[in-house]
Amino acid sequence: MAEFPIPEIAATPESQSNKKGQFGVALEPEVVRICAYALLVGFIAGLVAQGLLELIHFFTNLFFYGKFSFAITNPANNHLGLWVILIPPIGGLLVGIMIYFWEPTLKGHGIPEAMESVLFGKSRMRIRVAILKPLATAFAIGTGGPFGAEGPIIQTGAAIGSLFGQAVGLTPYYRRVLLAAGAAAGMAATFTAPLAGILVAVELLLFELRARSFIPVAFAAAVATGVRIHFAGWAPLFPTPAFRLTSMTELWLFAVLGILMGVVGVIMIRVLAWLETFFDELPIKYALIWSPMIGAFILGGIGYFYPQVFGTSYDTIRDMLNDRLTAGHLVGISVAKFWALVISLGSGTTGGVFAPSLVVGGGLGATYAMGMHHLFPSLVGDPAFYALVAMAAVFGGIARAPLTSIVFLFELSHNPNALLPLIVCVMVSDGFVRLCSRESIMTIKLVKRGLIVLQDYSAPMLMRARIKQVMRNQFTVFQADDELRTVLASYVPGDVALIPVVDKVGALVGIVEPHDLLRTDSAERPLKMRELVRQDFVLAQPDDLVDEVHREMLRKSTENVVVVRESGLRTPIGIARANDILQLRRWLMEEETLEKKQPAARSR
Repeated sequence: MAEFPIPEIAATPESQSNKKGQFGVALEPEVVRICAYALLVGFIAGLVAQGLLELIHFFTNLFFYGKFSFAITNPANNHLGLWVILIPPIGGLLVGIMIYFWEPTLKGHGIPEAMESVLFGKSRMRIRVAILKPLATAFAIGTGGPFGAEGPIIQTGAAIGSLFGQAVGLTPYYRRVLLAAGAAAGMAATFTAPLAGILVAVELLLFELRARSFIPVAFAAAVATGVRIHFAGWAPLFPTPAFRLTSMTELWLFAVLGILMGVVGVIMIRVLAWLETFFDELPIKYALIWSPMIGAFILGGIGYFYPQVFGTSYDTIRDMLNDRLTAGHLVGISVAKFWALVISLGSGTTGGVFAPSLVVGGGLGATYAMGMHHLFPSLVGDPAFYALVAMAAVFGGIARAPLTSIVFLFELSHNPNALLPLIVCVMVSDGFVRLCSRESIMTIKLVKRGLIVLQDYSAPMLMRARIKQVMRNQFTVFQADDELRTVLASYVPGDVALIPVVDKVGALVGIVEPHDLLRTDSAERPLKMRELVRQDFVLAQPDDLVDEVHREMLRKSTENVVVVRESGLRTPIGIARANDILQLRRWLMEEETLEKKQPAARSR
């Protein structure tokens, strides 16, 4: 058997020559049909996203201003006085009723439910989710809920993709692709951010980066973005000045900011987890109905003092990114939004966490920059620059989606000078949160249900190896015309449980295992090996991927593999069994422990 560690695998021209010109080798033709479906899903999700935004505007006008209008209005400008405290509980009650009587998965910000469907539900979602989630979200945000629309839109788009996949009879895998395509389309259509939509699907739903899933998702996001542009135009949602670093030394301040935003992220995750448990265990009847109402009543109290916490707070984000708020307002709004978010979401209502996290991070980031400006006046640039970067850092940390956060804030601001600080700050924040918190805000709810969710992924070991690297090249061969008694006389049992049988010219006839040799000769004539051979094996060539061979083993329900020459006779050159393939796990172990072994080796 080949020794470990295995050298890096590279396809040689010789190994690829027999596959040149073969249609569907690198990408199965089925993906073309899936792309067509994804285009339709993206278009529908784009329209649904626009419809949800319009519905939020309608309910905001209705509850805060008493008028029937779809005009974009800011609930923070209301003149209700103390009566405003009673507006959010109306939405909380309506959402609670919908959750209790019709659809429990409406509870929360939507992405964990989509993740659970992908990982544990064979990507099946109910039609009630596609219908009721937008309505519940419109009630919640339209009555002042401190949420963004992106989470529910992502869940709604995912439901549309899943339902479409079920309707046309797709496999669970391709249902997952369409589910992710719908989610990406929802994100892209909400913010005119196609790249961020794609990355949301990759980091939070697909758990892979492969062409057969990535291409359809990209098409869906592109179409949904086109729908958004048709209604809202190309202008960035949050226009900003042309930020610029004063020097490369300023990156150190962004790195420190990343640590601070990581602390905020850890606190948010833990407080939200505690509040969810607290409201779930309230000793009251019909808690699913009354808990959102209680949380919304507290929200109304917070909103009376800081009305900027009501709704999506897009106007507040624009103010933060254009230096229109004082330090006192920035801190107050950020802290108020933090508590409004975790209390409302923890109580069991519905809404997205992305927009609120922008407010929390933006206010604290700008305040941090103002403080640092007093210490290093020549080093610190525009506080709004720090607000932009801190927004991405908070969401990247709590959602464990750093690439999405970096690209998203870049797309929202159209500011290329922000890329380097975004990378530094977001990655520091993400690393800090991972060090201090095993779960993210997307997975804490699933973990409470006993589910295992890993947000990291890597190329499977089976797809990184060829069968020639795990096969045994030293093995016994029997001749097909040899008599059983002759074989038994010379056979020495060893640790090889698979023995190829060949004919006179060395071509493979079949296989036997040691227990096959226990048969006894008949009285009339001796048995020959040809009569004992079995065909329960997989035939492979040296350059076949282990993943492909393993799939064939599962189809045939066998543990045996015989490797033959690529051309000419089927001459065995190696054998492998399931246990040999399991040894691939040793590669990963050695890759991860090699650095730890080196000091000991040097000391010896």
